[in-house]
Formats: sequence, C-alpha cells, structure tokens
Amino acid sequence: MHSSTPAWADKYATAHGIPDATADLARACEWPGVDAVYVSSTNEKHASQTLAAIAAGKHVLCEKPLALTVADGRAMLRAADEQGVVLAVNHHLPGAATHRAIQDLVSSGNLGRPLAMRIGHAVMIPERLKGWRLTDAAGGGVILDITVHDLSAAQAILGSTAEEASAIAVRQGAWGAVDEGPPDAVMATLRFGDVLVQLHDAFTVAHCRSSLEVIGTEGSVRGIDIMTQEPVGTLWRTVGGRTEEVGVSGRRDLYDIALDGFRSAVAGLGRPAVDGNEGLSALAGTLAVAEAASTGRTVPVADLA
Repeated sequence: MHSSTPAWADKYATAHGIPDATADLARACEWPGVDAVYVSSTNEKHASQTLAAIAAGKHVLCEKPLALTVADGRAMLRAADEQGVVLAVNHHLPGAATHRAIQDLVSSGNLGRPLAMRIGHAVMIPERLKGWRLTDAAGGGVILDITVHDLSAAQAILGSTAEEASAIAVRQGAWGAVDEGPPDAVMATLRFGDVLVQLHDAFTVAHCRSSLEVIGTEGSVRGIDIMTQEPVGTLWRTVGGRTEEVGVSGRRDLYDIALDGFRSAVAGLGRPAVDGNEGLSALAGTLAVAEAASTGRTVPVADLA
C-alpha cells in the first residue's frame, strides 16, 4: 500500500489488514509478489505514478482521467506497450448492464442510424468528495471529474470518438470558504462523425435524475438513473408514439466488472472494460471541452491528439 501521506498509508494498511505501507513510491513499485497496481491518487499524479509502476513491470489499472495531458497519456500507452503490460482505465460506465443494452440497440441497428445523444450527468457533489475537486485549477473541476466519464460512455455506445467540441462552463456553487476555482458546471456539444452529443455536467444539481438518450432514425432509447456508480436505472425505447420499457439483465457491481476485466486482461484471457487507448480518447475529448469552455471557440479534438 502506497500513499504520499505516511500517516494515511499506515492507517489504511492497518484498517484493511495490508502487511506493508510506505510513502516511498519507488519502494512500493518494487514490492515482490505484486503483479498489478491500482493508481487511485489525485489527477495530477496519475501519469507519474503509472509510469513508475510500468517501469517496474507492473500491470496498471489507473483511475480516470488517464492523465492531465494527451502527451502524458501517449507516454503511458507507449511505456505499457514497450514493457508488455496491461494499462486499463477505471471508467465504470461502459461496463454497466444498462449501457451495454443501449450499445446493443445501437450496434444492431435497432434504432436505425444514430443522429444524436443527450447526457444529463448533473449531480450534487457529495460532502466527502469536496476539497481538491473544487479548488485545484489544474486537476479539479467538473470537466475532468464527470465529463470524462460521459465521453467514455458515449464512445463505447457509438463505437467512435469525438472530433470537435464546443462548450460553456461556469462556477455556480456556494462552497463556503471556496469562492474561486475550476468550473463546477458545464454544457457541451461534441461531434462524433455526423452524430451530435450534448452534455450537461455539474456538481451543483440536487433535484434532477441522471439520463442518457440516443436518438436514431428508427427510434430512440432513454435511460434514467444510469449515469451512476450503482447497477440501477431503467431503459425506455420509443418508436413513433409508443414507448416501452427495455429489459436489462446481468446487472452487477460496476467496479466488480472493471476489476474482472482487468484481471482477465492481466491473465491474457480477455480485455479490460476500458483500455488505455479508450481512456486516452476520452481524455482528448474532455480536454477539448475544457479548452472550448475556456476560449469560447470550437476545438478540434485532433489538435490535442
């Protein structure tokens, strides 16, 4: 167990029966008998800690976002390829049974040709998550925390990646002593080929259910309460004036799904739920949203890739 804070490393190791703890990253990477590492630190540490683990020959499941720059993300992928280890990103939504059901409807042509997607991922940030997310201008804010999840979900469902983005972001919350920091609410539109994807992400919304809707030429599907960490939510398919519920089977804990995929990939028996390349694509689209919100212009994702 490694933490940059020695007291926290000792406390966590004691609470969970972990036999060793350290604040020395190099020592942690060299522990014998450790084949894989989960990097769950704050965003600005993902790249350096992942690269250190890869250099030590460890497989890595990295928390999202993969990095803070596309250049760092590419370096991480290159290092993993050279070392022959698995690099996966802990995006939980693509593995959800509800999201897989939507993906099946899209890929089977059940909805016709996709025209648009609308994602509502505006929530009230829990008390336990306040802190650096509201204050860190480089690694915090709603875009790197939530929009990156939306992009991961959208590209898994559509089978393509974002090509350009426009966005407006604001600071809405009354956070007490925290009176300035990164945006806590954003609305964005991205182009995936000829499909338009619209997002509303926020830390400030207490009275709205999350949603994801795909609109096609032959029908649409809308999921309610499916942009969460829990295996919940309902899907509805609409054709003409008729709306029917879509059955969803195989609901499991979303993080169990991510860990199972990572373990299978490490064993050479499968692939991660979201691999490094997919995590990098989600990051590139997210950074385009951030730049578009900052500059007021439409940003081609290719400029960042």
